[in-house]
Amino acid sequence: MAKKKKRTATTGQSYDLGSKLKNIQTLVLTKRPKEAIAYQYMLFTMICAMKYRESKHPSQSIRDFAMTMVRNHSLNPANVYPFVQEVEHIIYGGRQPNEEAYQRILELFGKVFQEIIGKKLPKI
Repeated sequence: MAKKKKRTATTGQSYDLGSKLKNIQTLVLTKRPKEAIAYQYMLFTMICAMKYRESKHPSQSIRDFAMTMVRNHSLNPANVYPFVQEVEHIIYGGRQPNEEAYQRILELFGKVFQEIIGKKLPKI
């Protein structure tokens, strides 16, 4: 009887987190904090896709995807929900965030990043 090959659960995706974090820094340096915050959320979805093999569907809202990650992968809701709430407020609020709002969201993203990756977010 022939041996079956083990299938690995890979998505075929790999991301260079260092370059993605530099993109966030570039957006901030060019005075585009709203885009930097949106990019942080996009990075959150990429990291989740890498680690948990679950991608955000186009029909899912920002909040729906976060709830799926909390429910299916036991992410800490005390970290994820405040981050997502702030991202929604900035993206759909119609205003540019000030420096204080950006730093608050960056701190929240750092908590989510550390929970998923297991390392502190490098300085951005």
